[in-house]
Amino acid sequence: MADMNVQNLSTRAKSFFNMIEFDDNEELVWEIRKDPFGLFLIYFTGAAISAVIFSVLVLGALLFDTDFLGLGIELGSLRPIIIAIGFFLTVFSLVGTAIGAYLYQSNVVLITSEKVAQLLYKTIFDRKISQLSIGDVQDVTVTQKGVLARIFKYGTLVIETAGEQANYNFTFTPDPYETAKAIVGAHEENLKKYGN
Repeated sequence: MADMNVQNLSTRAKSFFNMIEFDDNEELVWEIRKDPFGLFLIYFTGAAISAVIFSVLVLGALLFDTDFLGLGIELGSLRPIIIAIGFFLTVFSLVGTAIGAYLYQSNVVLITSEKVAQLLYKTIFDRKISQLSIGDVQDVTVTQKGVLARIFKYGTLVIETAGEQANYNFTFTPDPYETAKAIVGAHEENLKKYGN
């Protein structure tokens, strides 16, 4: 690992780095992290859901005396229960948003001169680590769907593999065309060095 430039890795990638076996002559080519725009979408959606829950249940129970939200429901002794449920659901929504943001930020792909290593978190307790020899890369495809992907320069990167291993899909890849060039370049260098 003498040639690996670990100092340039993000904190998440450094923790992931210790889970992968690297050769002494292996060089880090590229670190792929999720684009910040996807994180903005997670926070925006979570905040909007929390605001709706809070305003409907908590503020609705506090502001309406006899007819809760025009449904013909008498509040009376139900008011504290509705407020408590509203607070609980709001906090639950905010915690879910924080967990979603953590999982999003924890996904990383490392491209080295020898391999592609991918760490994906699906849930807090469900982690998948995949490794692929860079020589087994068949094709790299970039997809940008929608106006936002073009404006904010992110896309989906698909690394097609030889053999039985599943393709590597990485959504919200920043600068996906530059990343694809780096992967293809590392693949070609590997072929020059080791052949087919």
